[in-house]
Amino acid sequence: MPPDSVDFINLSGKIQLISLLENMQQKSTVQEYIDYCEYCLHIVRHGIEISYCEVMDFIGVGNDTVPAEISIEVRFLLEMFDHISMSLAKLPKADAQNTVLECYTNFCGFETALNFHLSAYIFLVRTYQTRVPIFKESLPITLRHYREMMLKYERYKRNEYLTDEMIKDICVRRDQQIQFAL
Repeated sequence: MPPDSVDFINLSGKIQLISLLENMQQKSTVQEYIDYCEYCLHIVRHGIEISYCEVMDFIGVGNDTVPAEISIEVRFLLEMFDHISMSLAKLPKADAQNTVLECYTNFCGFETALNFHLSAYIFLVRTYQTRVPIFKESLPITLRHYREMMLKYERYKRNEYLTDEMIKDICVRRDQQIQFAL
């Protein structure tokens, strides 16, 4: 194990990790972050081995690093869905409901094979850099769909709010999703 890596097995490694987590907790003003630090401290103090990887991911020393291009792609994707959500809230209720019925307007998560994308999403959520939740609809949208949406979104992203027609142009229509996947 490299000299600067965290070791849960020996006492000095645990003390080092507890100190790091307590420091992270004290520097934060966000209650959920403070609570999550406390959760990680509990894992380390009580030796809950099954959750060690979760603590390692939280402090940023997981085994695999997420490539920068994937982090950027996930951040842009979530910004797009946040913009769509805010725009839907500004539309007349009937127009917004019609758009939601016609199109996938919510972020549906990633396929299980996209570990790096999911890791980047989890990091952004845990560090409060995004507020876009995952809406599970049997995962109807793939990374290929998301990328198509981002290409279309590119021409509209400078608008403060998107119109219902812009949203329909960007989002995958529910009746076309199956054809697009083929």
